Amino acid sequence: MNTKGERPAVPLPATVRALGWTSFFTDLSSEAIYPLLPAFLIRELGGSALSVGVIDGFANAVAAIVRLPSGAVSDWLGRRPLVLFGYGLSALVRPLMGLVASPLGAVAVRAADRFGKGIRSAPRDALVADLVEPAIRGRAFGHIRAMDHAGAAFGPLVAMLFLLLFPGRERMLFLLAVLPGLVTLAVIWRFVRDAPARTPIAARTSLAPQLDRRQWPLLAAVAVWALGASSEQFLLLRAADLGVPAALVPLVWLGVSLAKSGTAMYAGRLADRWKPQRALAVGWLAFAAAYGGLAVSGNLAAALPLMVIVGIAYGLAEPAERAVVSLVAAEGRQGSAFGWYALVQGLMALPAGLLAGWLWQQGPQGPAWAFGATAALAMLACGLLVAVGETR
Repeated sequence: MNTKGERPAVPLPATVRALGWTSFFTDLSSEAIYPLLPAFLIRELGGSALSVGVIDGFANAVAAIVRLPSGAVSDWLGRRPLVLFGYGLSALVRPLMGLVASPLGAVAVRAADRFGKGIRSAPRDALVADLVEPAIRGRAFGHIRAMDHAGAAFGPLVAMLFLLLFPGRERMLFLLAVLPGLVTLAVIWRFVRDAPARTPIAARTSLAPQLDRRQWPLLAAVAVWALGASSEQFLLLRAADLGVPAALVPLVWLGVSLAKSGTAMYAGRLADRWKPQRALAVGWLAFAAAYGGLAVSGNLAAALPLMVIVGIAYGLAEPAERAVVSLVAAEGRQGSAFGWYALVQGLMALPAGLLAGWLWQQGPQGPAWAFGATAALAMLACGLLVAVGETR
């Protein structure tokens, strides 16, 4: 019941709720496979640690490069066709990992999966911005991110339970990942619809992914942040170093993902109330504080709560990031704006991983150096964001 003077909450459009479920089932399918890939590549396919890094880096680069043109095309063509194609490609290609016989085959499957992600990401976020007013965009993006992370939490749990029942049957698990993918396609086909055009057609016919001057300061801050936000595999590696048994490491991933999901659901509303830029700054500060704590912490009892705080920080920042991007986008250019944002984040993923990995290898203090660099870069990004001033 609303208290006196409160306005009733505006319900999210059916398409936004449906996009939340597509994110849930897609990440359930993806995260049931992804944590198992390193061991699978080395044991089953004869790969090495280097091949694991190359596969992940190449796949993320593919996703990053395709995001910008897909966003621009969605401004011209419409959002739903690219959302459907991107999710469909990933859903049908991802299970083929169960049939590969070499590291090269794994590269092809993983790259095609990430190609699908690159196609759908910017059009999906632009569709959300089209469907909801700025006053509730934080809540809309928070809903989708919460569902995304919920799927990411349950994916490894499903994989763990499956392998307890069927030890050594990773290939069967990979093939069964097609089932949640098919559910995703059914939800998109039935419930996801394009929004009516809000801008004149003439403003939407160019395929050039133009970069508005208001986007430059935000993209600079995002680039610095992304350079520090290296793979969360380092959190799992640290948990194992500090004594978490290998069989229980997926539970650490589960805890971090649940923290992301639970926080994102409410953080979107917070972003709407505080203004997205302020909420984003708070999220990045929490991220810096958590990684700073991990840099100086050498015991498991302190590290595990700090890892949960990392998840909370992601949950705070992600809806606010997307809400800020939607505010700086020019009329008719939401897809391009989200394409630039995703491109910058994606291109920084490889140098971020290389930086963290190199620092990690620098002797006994390597993990402290890696986590300390992450905290410092997050603080720098927050400073850049504050220096820009409030986006209107």
